[in-house]
Amino acid sequence: FRYKESLAEDLRRADLVISHAGAGSCLETLEKGKPLIVVINEKLMNNHQLELAKQLHEDGHVLCCNC
Repeated sequence: FRYKESLAEDLRRADLVISHAGAGSCLETLEKGKPLIVVINEKLMNNHQLELAKQLHEDGHVLCCNC
């Protein structure tokens, strides 16, 4: 996807979401009750997505992987 102001309509129509592990993307998807697979971008800011993705995975909210 190119940048969009809102993904609300895409999320509403989705059966499954595959996303990076950014906090906003994860929380917005989970709030909509959609199953979520997160792909960790290990090159961003000292791998800050890893901690969030691991915790959400351990809590049973997402499946996660890296590239």
